[in-house]
Amino acid sequence: MNDAFPLRTPLLILTPPTDQDIDAIFRIHADARTYQHRPDLAMKNRKEAEELARTWQENWDEQGLGYYVVSTIDGTTIGFTGVRHSEEAGEQVLNLYYRFAPESQGQGYAKEAASAAIANAQERFPQLPIIAIIDPTNEASIGLALRLGLHHVHGAGVPNDYEVYRLS
Repeated sequence: MNDAFPLRTPLLILTPPTDQDIDAIFRIHADARTYQHRPDLAMKNRKEAEELARTWQENWDEQGLGYYVVSTIDGTTIGFTGVRHSEEAGEQVLNLYYRFAPESQGQGYAKEAASAAIANAQERFPQLPIIAIIDPTNEASIGLALRLGLHHVHGAGVPNDYEVYRLS
């Protein structure tokens, strides 16, 4: 099922993850610059990337939806975005995720890719709200969520002092 859901934008190709993406998953998630708000969250070893890839693949296999590998038209992997089914505070939602290589940030790629993933999810699952759970110290992530049309939900009750942003 993984190759059944590619998305294309003017500049990007979004594909479900495969085992061939593990190195890119590790490269981007292990780069402390990707986690400027909390460098301690950066991956420590390739096994973590393998486990994350497996989880993402299971989301696609079981739910037909998940996080995409984002590549430029020339095939360079620059990040990840998408939504997956989740239950938060007793509500079925689609959880939005994005993580991009530092060298690809600030160029509009994350917004373009996340917008495509959101549009696809809304078409396929219009009954489910889209949310993003964000560390309040991650200003870049909050900024992108706001540019994507999400708004802050006060007192949403998620753990670890994270905050919820919801698409209107």
